[in-house]
Amino acid sequence: MSDACCDVLLITADAAFRDLVQARRPSRARLRCATGAEPAALDSVSARQAWVDLDSVPNPRLPDGAQRVYFYSQQRVVSDGLPAGLYVHKPCAPVVFDVLWADVQAGPGVPVVAQGRALPHWVTDFQELNLARLCRKIVNGLAARLGYRDVSLYLHDFENRQLVLAETTHTRTIERSVPLDAVGQHLMVAVARSGRLFATNHAPAELAARGIPRLPDRPYPDDACLVAPLFSDGRLWGVLNFSGQIPTALTEERPPLEEIFAFLGRTLQHARAYYQARTEARVDGLTGLYNQRWIQESLEKEIRRAERYGTTLTILMIDLDGLKAINDQYGHTAGDCVLRHVAGRISSLLRQFDGAARVGGDEFIVMLPATNLKGAQHVARRLLESIRQGGPSYQEVTLTVAASIGVAEWQPGCDAARLIESADRAMYTAKHNGRKSPAAQPRSSVA
Repeated sequence: MSDACCDVLLITADAAFRDLVQARRPSRARLRCATGAEPAALDSVSARQAWVDLDSVPNPRLPDGAQRVYFYSQQRVVSDGLPAGLYVHKPCAPVVFDVLWADVQAGPGVPVVAQGRALPHWVTDFQELNLARLCRKIVNGLAARLGYRDVSLYLHDFENRQLVLAETTHTRTIERSVPLDAVGQHLMVAVARSGRLFATNHAPAELAARGIPRLPDRPYPDDACLVAPLFSDGRLWGVLNFSGQIPTALTEERPPLEEIFAFLGRTLQHARAYYQARTEARVDGLTGLYNQRWIQESLEKEIRRAERYGTTLTILMIDLDGLKAINDQYGHTAGDCVLRHVAGRISSLLRQFDGAARVGGDEFIVMLPATNLKGAQHVARRLLESIRQGGPSYQEVTLTVAASIGVAEWQPGCDAARLIESADRAMYTAKHNGRKSPAAQPRSSVA
């Protein structure tokens, strides 16, 4: 086979980025690298996919017919005239390339050819690694193309064996979650368990034939529905539930639905793998709380929200006193026991939209959106009381836990770094005040 033929043509002038791509390349995949400075030499290259680093090559010349993947940073300006493709934000976690290489290994690029038929060009609209954006794209962009007014997307919760609503355009009452053992109670579950696409213009008759009760407050408006399980690699990743037929504006031949939903299943699988990897990269493995990277990103988002809506935001900076002494006396396993204990006490006090992170060896940050300084001080006192109620037991010894907490409230014009710095100063004030007071042993104080 000619050297001009490859699975992936990578166009980048960034050596570190090239090395990352090469490090994740499967052994049998063929990769060719170019800097973009040799356009004439690329005219004869045949590639299934072209991966382009827009930061270093903003206006690339690409092989005809190749699937495109564009990598970009925050500063990217979309170049006019680029062919349609998948956009991936930098910096990239290694799992991104695992996902992309898996797509290369799985078969030809998009437009996908399945069973001898090419999928419609618009399926490329649903190439997306961000799970939330992918769900929104599917729900907002798919129903009308397939001739339906409304659609709901449910994701498979593997741990709890249920379908959980992710996005919907339905205005009627629908379930937020459906157990996968409810085969005789829900059409969507029966279809998901069968693994086969289901479409009908006579929903009541189909429900009756399957022995599934029809709930009067959840009717299909015209008795037409399409229920599509989304499978990839033999696993169920989600279910789409369409209703309300409308004329479709598509001028092309009716798309092969099974292949479209198989493509969406694979896309959903990739997005969920990426989401899981990003989550794990932001979680502290010892305590199960988030880490420094997550709290920094989340604070920046909450500050933008506070600026936009005029809401309040506070944080707690928590420092454990004496952890080094515990490590020295009992070993680091005992110290880990203390950290997990405190993390559990923090988690028990969080609301659904709060967040907490371990940001150092013995430091934690708690983020409290829509909470003012007085409310945050109340949370801090409750946390100290919870910690004081009893330390963890290690080898039949109860370990004493002491803590100091600093509280800081966001003010307009203050960024995440300054907010953390304010809480850090308040924490050291609390620590100093605790040291001056003999009655504060084991020491726990708030500033």
